[in-house]
Amino acid sequence: MDFEQLLAQLRAQRATAEASFRALDTEGQIILATAQADNARALTEAENTRSLAIVAERRAAREQIAQIDERIAEVEAERAADAVDAAAAQRTAPGAEAPAGGTQHARTNAREATYTRRKQVQEGVSFFTDMYRQQMGMASPETQARLQAHSGEMAEARTERAVATGGLGGLVPPQYLVDLAAPVARAGRVFADIVRHLPLPAEGMSIIVPRQTTGATAAVQATQNTNVSNTDIAVTDLTVPIVTIAGQQDVSRQSLERGAGVDELIFADIVAAYNVGLDAQVIAGTGSGGQMLGVLNTAGTTQMAAFGAAAAPDTFWKKLSGAIVAVQTGRFLAPTGIVMHPRRWGWLTSLVDAANRPLVVPNQNGPSNSQGHYNEPLDTNASAPVGWMQGVPVYTDANLPTSVGTGPEDQVVVARLEDLLLWEENGGVPRELRFEQTLGNQLTVKLVAYGYAAFTAGRYPLATALIGGNAGAGNGLIAPTF
Repeated sequence: MDFEQLLAQLRAQRATAEASFRALDTEGQIILATAQADNARALTEAENTRSLAIVAERRAAREQIAQIDERIAEVEAERAADAVDAAAAQRTAPGAEAPAGGTQHARTNAREATYTRRKQVQEGVSFFTDMYRQQMGMASPETQARLQAHSGEMAEARTERAVATGGLGGLVPPQYLVDLAAPVARAGRVFADIVRHLPLPAEGMSIIVPRQTTGATAAVQATQNTNVSNTDIAVTDLTVPIVTIAGQQDVSRQSLERGAGVDELIFADIVAAYNVGLDAQVIAGTGSGGQMLGVLNTAGTTQMAAFGAAAAPDTFWKKLSGAIVAVQTGRFLAPTGIVMHPRRWGWLTSLVDAANRPLVVPNQNGPSNSQGHYNEPLDTNASAPVGWMQGVPVYTDANLPTSVGTGPEDQVVVARLEDLLLWEENGGVPRELRFEQTLGNQLTVKLVAYGYAAFTAGRYPLATALIGGNAGAGNGLIAPTF
């Protein structure tokens, strides 16, 4: 196999995917900047549709880059292993010096390893620094060469140790299938992905959004040459705090140096936890104790009246209509998203009429006279609609709480998503992933991921209406049965 040609192709594919990701980010910024420059108007329907598409395309580009990086790592490992096999074949070729005693190699020309204490002190060569630079995409050709050489040294050491362990039989420990490792299942960040995204300012720990509370008036002039209607505009400042979301994990140096992909698994899990934490803040942050003020706790949103009993198809349909009307009459623009817990969407798709015909049907069935329809294949953990109801796209997010009120209930959010503002750094990727050796005397390495973000639904509170969460025990959007 021509490893160099394959690696060149993979790196070219990565560069193309990264350029696509950056182009999408730029396009999204231009859409937002255009609306902001045009008297801070709301996005048009076309702009909103394109903005949501950009979110999905950026996520796909990120996943493609991660897949290419994984393939590059695999090819580099194969290249290193191939080099070790070639060296071993050369040692065992006719005329080559045989191993002394048949159990271990006699090294007559031993060379210094790539990473040693001497090189770290005298030359500044550090395994962890090189690993960090590679992970952050800042690796120079020299850094990559060192890491590849180190991989070859480790493979060669394993080959030489195997000669002396042939008599151990079943006592040799097996290798874990790291690529099949099962990380903790997490709900993702659906809600956070579908609201309006803005770049986080480079400085400061709060954002001030001027909010007009009283507008100008216009009325018929009573008679000529008399005063026309005049009302002073009133503006108040909406202060949005910038919060820090972070996670860490202490890992032994042995597991990083002797393990296979351990750091990647841990970092991926920390980032996944970061995304869930951010999404939970956007939904239900309390606004105190360093938290965001989430949608469910924002003052001034419309709370639909309580259900008189457990929700039924007709009562839910009416509440949903009422929530849509509340946004249309309070914000004077139509809502662009309905967000609910997967269990509520599952309840809706399970409903049938008196003839046992489903009320929410798949698109492929060509729905007619149905309460709603859903897309296939169903993906309740993606930032794309799972279906539509009353002409509004429906999203599911398992981070929505299910223990609200005395029901306990889940809640359904109906909102004009462009009026929910989320500021993030670096396209939503945690600001920095780094190695920290704070417990070096214990051979412990600290892996950290963190980022800054800010969110508000308070710019236009009436752009959001909530269903559920205010009923008595056994009423409202209680846990459905199937």
